[in-house]
Amino acid sequence: MFFELDDIKRRHTPYFDEYNTGSWITTPDSQFSWNYQRGLITGVIAASVTETANLFGASWQLLAKHYEAPTNLKQYGIYAREIFKMDNFRKGLKNRLQYAFTIGATDIAMRVAVFRATHAGFYKPWNSVEVAYLRKIPTSIFAAAVTSFIGVPFEFARLAYYGDKTFPKELQKGYKSYFNALIRIPFEEGPYYLFKNSFPLIVRNFSQTLTLFFAYDWLKDKFSILYRNAEIPYDGCKAVNAAFCTWLACIVSYPWGNKVREMVDFWPKREGANIFQGNYRKAAVWLWYHEYTSNYYPGLMKNYFWKTAPWMFLTLWISDSLGVFTYWSHNYWSGAGNNTWEDSYS
Repeated sequence: MFFELDDIKRRHTPYFDEYNTGSWITTPDSQFSWNYQRGLITGVIAASVTETANLFGASWQLLAKHYEAPTNLKQYGIYAREIFKMDNFRKGLKNRLQYAFTIGATDIAMRVAVFRATHAGFYKPWNSVEVAYLRKIPTSIFAAAVTSFIGVPFEFARLAYYGDKTFPKELQKGYKSYFNALIRIPFEEGPYYLFKNSFPLIVRNFSQTLTLFFAYDWLKDKFSILYRNAEIPYDGCKAVNAAFCTWLACIVSYPWGNKVREMVDFWPKREGANIFQGNYRKAAVWLWYHEYTSNYYPGLMKNYFWKTAPWMFLTLWISDSLGVFTYWSHNYWSGAGNNTWEDSYS
């Protein structure tokens, strides 16, 4: 009885739950600094693991050119131990981690932070799926667009650092490390040098972010019945969802980030002339209107997927664990309350 009286008083209080609303909610956890911190944690970890794994795989392939492939666990262990002793691995790891920290703390972190900032205030119906999901399309496009150029200078600095080693000695710039190249290039070549011919990277980054985050957010919401009502472990649902969205993002972004550059830079010339006139946008338009999609994806797995998918998967996994894809709930049938599930049954 006393609980009922207390509930009546609470329901008729002039104060109300400001978070139980159907409009945009300025939630306590939506400060941009906290969003960026979550992105920073996610980006640095995801990029560091990916770069280390890619370097280990490249070193494994290099070792396999000179020695027989391992056939049992003991030989696999010997292979791995010798890789860690290689000078190429030790020197390469320092530069790889420098790049991973830079790209993780800027590009990936801002993708996560801006996506969360543009979506944190959308309410979610309590114990149900989102019924007004179309409103997240323009905000997802905006988040992908404003962050698409952030990682471009850092990727170009990396290309310049490794490309410099392939030139004759007299033409080399003599970059000592990735950080050294990143610092020197804007002063020696000019800031624009790091954004020159960046169309493929910008379009790739845009399509990555839009597809990866929007698809994951949508699927998590629509299939939430699996862990809300069917009691399927959430980590299993998250793993399947993250893996599928990673694959989807690679499928969408690969043609614009890799195939377009290959078409302009490496395709045979017709009568000595480049059919795309060295223009990436013309190549992208030709690819978009071409009727055979099989032209889009040669080299997808080897040149792109296995090098890119790990950071995408880890980004989704870690950011979801940090609440980036978790929204405040509201209930049409409850009055003033504290935004907990008990209010819905009061």
